[in-house]
Formats: sequence, C-alpha cells, structure tokens
Amino acid sequence: MLNDDDLNRYARQVIIPNFDEEGQEKLLFSKCLIIGAGGLGCPVALYASAAGFGHIEICDDDTIDLTNLNRQIAHKNNRIGFNKAENLVQECLKINPNITIKPNKKKFDKSSDISGFDLIFDCSDNQETKYTINLLSHLSKKTLISGSAVQMEGQLAIWKSGLNKDYPCYECVFPKTKELAPITNCRQAGIIGPITGLIGSMQVNEGIKEIALKNCNSRAGYLFLYDGLAQSLDKIKLTKNKKCPVCSIL
Repeated sequence: MLNDDDLNRYARQVIIPNFDEEGQEKLLFSKCLIIGAGGLGCPVALYASAAGFGHIEICDDDTIDLTNLNRQIAHKNNRIGFNKAENLVQECLKINPNITIKPNKKKFDKSSDISGFDLIFDCSDNQETKYTINLLSHLSKKTLISGSAVQMEGQLAIWKSGLNKDYPCYECVFPKTKELAPITNCRQAGIIGPITGLIGSMQVNEGIKEIALKNCNSRAGYLFLYDGLAQSLDKIKLTKNKKCPVCSIL
C-alpha cells in the first residue's frame, strides 16, 4: 500500500494508464541487480532509483578513474579512486532515500548468487562477464536486460530464455568463438556519454515494463540497435540457436 509520500513522489508515474498504484507497488517490492556501475550502470541505477525500484544491489569491483567522467555521470572528480558501486549507491540515495540500495564490491563471476533478484540489468563492458551473466540468468530463470555501447552505437536486448524455451539467450545470438573478436569495449574503441545515457535509460524503461505495466507485451526476442551518427533505431527479430550450449541446459 502506497503512503502519502509515495503518492507524491511517484505521482507522475501512477497516473499513467496500465501503470497506476498497483504498478508502483510492484516496483517498490521488486529486487533488481545492476552489474556494472560505469557508463550504463550510472543511468540505470539513477533512473531505477528515481522510479522506485524498491530493492537494488549494484555490483562492481572497479574504482573511479578520470577517464570515466565523460560518461559515468554519477561519479565526480572528487571521488576519483573510490569504489564505483559504493559511490553510485550514495548518489542514488540523494535522489531517493526511501529505497533499499546497497553496493557489492566483489567481481561478478560464476560463483555470484542472483537467485534472490527479480530482474538483472547487465551494464558490464566485456564479453566474458556478459556470457557469465547470461548463463546464470538462464539457470536461475531470471529476466535479463542487457545493454552495450561503443563509439556512437548502442545495443539493447531482453533475454528470457530460462523463463520461456522459445526465447533465445545472449549466447544464441553472440556465440563464443576462438577467433579474435573485434574490439567492443569503450576503453579501446572509445565512447561518448549520450550513447550510454540513452541505452541505460532504455534498459530501465524495459525494466519498468517487465515489472509494472499491465497488458504490456515483452520485447524479449528482439535486438535493438541504435546508431547515434545516423540517429536511427532498428529492431531485429532474433532466432533461437537450437544447438546453443546454454539453452540446452535444462
């Protein structure tokens, strides 16, 4: 049941059709894990906190560096050297002190426990971590909302292979290979801040839809491609790989 403060804070959300007070209550009771507190993780955490995702954990073992500040908008010059997850939690609490949010400074790996979360936001910046997040989300039957950004391009997808066998997983679409992969991380290829801001905002938008909106069709099974240079957004229908080593796990 929303109290008076909740009704005031989230007033512009609860008046939206198919959202209303019931949707806000679902958000407040939800538990989400944000993996990565960088270019994508910052807007995801800030907007998720503002929207009222009631229980948030942010996982990142990295520290703030000067080169992060062109895009990692929650981190400031005077916080260089501090842990990203801890700093991001403090910035989120400045927006919304009524939620429960905590940092996790451990490196995310196959030993990480995601069973207690309703929703996983993949805001990582490397393929190895993305494969691990995908595997654990599939095994734990979690909804995974994955984003990536490099240079002036971004990608977004919702993965629900563990919840519905007809949906592909991340590895179905981006299979592992022994060949040398192209450079896809911002450290080597570069990135501008607005791209990560846009993709991160889209991730939270999809998270709200998955948890709170009534009669809203999931966008799982599609890949969204944003081109910041051409200012275009494409949607691609994805195909499940019947030989995928992840999806073959019961």
